Amino acid sequence: MEITINLNNVDIKVPTKTITGIIFDNNEFSITSDKKICIVKSHIHNQYYNKKNRDLMQLEIKNRGLVLKDEEKKIIDSLKIVGLKSGTLNKNFSELSSSEKKLFMLALALLDNAEVLIIKDPFLGLDLKNEKKLSILFRKMKDEYNKTIIFITNDSEIIYKYAGHMIIIKEENILMEGIPSDVYQKISFLNRNKINIPDIVKVTYLAKKNKGIKIDYHKDVRDIIKDIYKHV
Repeated sequence: MEITINLNNVDIKVPTKTITGIIFDNNEFSITSDKKICIVKSHIHNQYYNKKNRDLMQLEIKNRGLVLKDEEKKIIDSLKIVGLKSGTLNKNFSELSSSEKKLFMLALALLDNAEVLIIKDPFLGLDLKNEKKLSILFRKMKDEYNKTIIFITNDSEIIYKYAGHMIIIKEENILMEGIPSDVYQKISFLNRNKINIPDIVKVTYLAKKNKGIKIDYHKDVRDIIKDIYKHV
């Protein structure tokens, strides 16, 4: 199944219950859809930076006009889904680590049970360990909670590693879309349109083109090494 969203006047069809990466040539964007969507904020306003996280949760509920049967339970459940403990509510937002801040912003978005979560630069500022932990959480939300997740980012490495579908938008037109491992093999086309190509794809492409090594496109460099060892 698919859902349709409108991104800055461009209608896009996105597979449901999957992770879609959108490469978009505009930092400012607005999104509308007939589905219940939530844009996960990437930061919090400075005036709230030293407020208690419980206050931020309650403020979010008030600002969105949410009517919850059991507000406290919903707050705790939202934290639990992203892997944060209830004690997080007694801390100030400023006391959280970079990864905890990301998780807390995600918990805020989950308060109103949105079907579609839209996240700009989802792993920005995280080290590899926390990036991996957050990627597992996104998969869990997709698989267990039936969320449709959309990454908006120009980081091709992230899309290639984690997305099941991708869309490239340039000058308010859909340039290309499909499975990332297929799209990124269109090397000449992507180069002409100045779209970044993941390093692992470049290595595979050059090995196939210049060395004639028959290897497949992989997401893990260890699989490439195995392929090279097998065919060389």
